[in-house]
Amino acid sequence: MDQTILILMVTVVIVLAVLLWRSQSRGGGGEASFAFGEVFKASIRLEPQNTRSAQNAVHRAAEERGESTDSTLRSAATTTIRLARILWVDDRPDGNLYETIALEQFGRFVTKATSTEAALRYLAELDFALIITDVARGDDAQAGEDLIRKVRGNGRSVPIVVYTMGAAARRRHLLDAGADAVVDAPDDLVDEVNARIPAV
Repeated sequence: MDQTILILMVTVVIVLAVLLWRSQSRGGGGEASFAFGEVFKASIRLEPQNTRSAQNAVHRAAEERGESTDSTLRSAATTTIRLARILWVDDRPDGNLYETIALEQFGRFVTKATSTEAALRYLAELDFALIITDVARGDDAQAGEDLIRKVRGNGRSVPIVVYTMGAAARRRHLLDAGADAVVDAPDDLVDEVNARIPAV
């Protein structure tokens, strides 16, 4: 057996053990599954506590953005999800604190980058199931669009979700650039991410 695959298998077992331990220590469920065929797949069973916590985080995010907090996550009905790593590119990552918490409750490991350059380096070195990006970063009003075009120009088909204020006005242009979805509400963000990462 190749040493790299063995290291990967051991790492996966350790990560799943930690996740199960964390879940059980918080009163959550204790079920997980994974496979090494077709490279690697893993899933966890969500408990009501996970979805409640995710819904609460989405409400907090909406409050901070001055939006309505009466929305419900469509993806909260999901009981088993695939563990997945996502890349979130935003020059102000702390502004997405509660959205990140909600995604992590659904088994999404969020790697954050504050620039297109850092994002492209992550993409060159790691595999991601999905990318979230903002539109403007610092003085660059087109940073998100530029990232989308570079990712698509490299032949990558990874789903890209744009999370920005005023999504409706920008949607058509960003979809034409290669984005898969453009949203501005925390619940829509979480639902789009979960919908675009298929279950095992």
